[in-house]
Parts: sequence; C-alpha cells; structure tokens
Amino acid sequence: MTEKFFTNSLFSVAAVPGAVRLLYKTPGVAAVAVDLADGAFILSVTSPGPYNWQQYDADGNVLSSGEFTAVQDLAHASASFDPRSEAEITLAALDAKIAGRALTIQQSKVTVGDRSIEYINSIAELLRWRDYYARVVAREHGLPGDPTAEVCT
Repeated sequence: MTEKFFTNSLFSVAAVPGAVRLLYKTPGVAAVAVDLADGAFILSVTSPGPYNWQQYDADGNVLSSGEFTAVQDLAHASASFDPRSEAEITLAALDAKIAGRALTIQQSKVTVGDRSIEYINSIAELLRWRDYYARVVAREHGLPGDPTAEVCT
C-alpha cells in the first residue's frame, strides 16, 4: 500500500539498518537526496503526485525501496488547482457527454489537411465507461461497489 502525505509538510521515512541516504523522485523531476537524521529521513515535497524512493548504504548499494503519494495541501494550492481525482474529472466529462452538453462537432471530428476522422461513441459504450468510473469514484470515497469490474470495449 502506498502511503500518502501532504505537500509542504515534513514527514519521515524510517531508515533500514545500514542506510545513510535516501533518494526520492517523481516523473519529470530530478531525484532529491536526503541524508539520515536521527534514524529517519525527513522529506518535504512541494508537488503532488506519485513518488518512488530508495535507501542506500555508504557504498551506494540499494537497501530498500518504496513509494508514496504527495497529496496537495489546500493552503498552498494555486487558484487553478482542481481537487478532484482523475476518476472524478473523467466521470464528470462522461456525464456531460452523455447529457449532450459536450458532444459538439469539434469534439466528434478531427480534420488535418484533407483528411478527417470521426469518433462518436455509442451511448452504450459511454454508459459502460460511466459505470466503471462511478465505481472507481465510489471506492475513492469509501463507498461500496466493485472497483475491480472491467469495462467491456
């Protein structure tokens, strides 16, 4: 299970025996090194998202690894920050398309030069995807449902 921490807050990762340094990284950002302090590694991240970490001994050998997720703290969030999960955003988009509010010609057809591609989803397919994302959102909010059910495509 991935641990969750808030951005702009200090949190610690317990050191395994022999570890002297921890490196952590998120996609698109260089790894950050943290030295051992009182038996733990003290971290503070400013960007939300998934992170991986590895603990090293004095010779540079990897002793342990793991992952954590940094969740945006609202006190430091930008005005444009959307606190919804990706599943909640996708569910809202599917609801809009099903309701007909998002099905415009620009969203249903792409033209490049003299070629065009039309991609209008059937209502049955949209409803299957909507059911899937509704289950994911329910799981995120701790509600009953089957989050492992798959969508038929």
